[in-house]
Amino acid sequence: MVKTAFINDLKRLRYKRYDVCSMLQCTMPTLKSRINNPETFTINEIVVLKDNGFYSLCEKLINIIYDENSKNSKQ
Repeated sequence: MVKTAFINDLKRLRYKRYDVCSMLQCTMPTLKSRINNPETFTINEIVVLKDNGFYSLCEKLINIIYDENSKNSKQ
């Protein structure tokens, strides 16, 4: 789900993964890890992505974070 949104936004914006690494100031392995484990994205990284047009991806990431917080608050 997150991977699909990421790829769709990449295509729509005509960015490469290396461009995203530059935006987030991270390495390619770190970006791959973030995409595979989306709950590891930081708020700052989500803001940078949103500022660069990754709206679909950011919506998915925010929903994941919200769901995680909802689960934790019920325990």
